[in-house]
Amino acid sequence: DAIVTAGVLIKGETLHFEYISDAVSSGLMSVQLQTQTPVVYGVLNCLNEDQVKARSTGNNNHGEDWGKTAVEMAILRNEALNIKGGKQSTLMDLGFGKPVETKEKKATPGFF
Repeated sequence: DAIVTAGVLIKGETLHFEYISDAVSSGLMSVQLQTQTPVVYGVLNCLNEDQVKARSTGNNNHGEDWGKTAVEMAILRNEALNIKGGKQSTLMDLGFGKPVETKEKKATPGFF
């Protein structure tokens, strides 16, 4: 229902970093458009290994957030496309509220 990528790009002394980062972004966008499946960009773009460790361990683990995002996007996609899953209230379980019901306005003469 969703794709989570996991990778690390560490900037070196050449321009390869920028080229590779751009190609990865373009490729993932292409996959998402062609498959109509949510793709979470789970690639750390870092300057050194210390940044990689800081962003992928402990309380600052981006991988955990990417996984949660993928689940939410898959549920939203399935509900938008009317694809039946397990429970009907899965969005509410994730913290999304019920839609607010609005009353229909009666037509009144005048401008407003």
